Amino acid sequence: MQIDPVRARKLATLLKKVAHGTPLAVAAVEAGIGSAELERIMKDVERELYARAREADSPPDPHTKATKPETKPAKKKKNAKKSGGLALIAYADGGSRGNPGKAGCAAIIFDADGAELLRRARLLGKTTNNVAEYEAVLLALGLCHELGARDVTLRLDSELVVRQVDGSYKVKHPELQRLHARVHEFMKEFDSVEIEHVPREKNKDTDKLVNAALDGKELD
Repeated sequence: MQIDPVRARKLATLLKKVAHGTPLAVAAVEAGIGSAELERIMKDVERELYARAREADSPPDPHTKATKPETKPAKKKKNAKKSGGLALIAYADGGSRGNPGKAGCAAIIFDADGAELLRRARLLGKTTNNVAEYEAVLLALGLCHELGARDVTLRLDSELVVRQVDGSYKVKHPELQRLHARVHEFMKEFDSVEIEHVPREKNKDTDKLVNAALDGKELD
């Protein structure tokens, strides 16, 4: 949102007066802002804030800085062409109670027709949410490799990890850099790997598996 200098001065005056206890309507008049103009400004600010909020799917690890490249388009796939071999779909999720805190990860593997083949969870000790999400990706890839997959579609609800793995975001935290490198090295074991971001509600079974492991429950 761009604000011209005249409007910027009016807004600065308005905010100063409101900060000192002047009612908004009175402050707007004293700052030379009419009711119609004030309404337009508030709507512009509201749209801008919602747009910024939608950019963040979940709170990132406090030690991780993710930035978007200025010129390179996002890389959605490792390989665009599938081999025609065994194709599997893997849902992965990881979580930490405390961030950092007690953490675990899980993965559920399906065939191309949607039939569940395998599910597994793993406790990770004390770590962060984002480390747990990366460990979930490694677990999912490991299970797909164990089942003999050649083409993998990997789905998780951590947009940060998806964008870091597909190359849209940079990885600056050393621990995540190490895990990021392991993921890309493992991806070379397959003919193609596609990584997709899905809403949390479409990954709820994997989330339940993580929580069951953290609670010490028997896994289904």
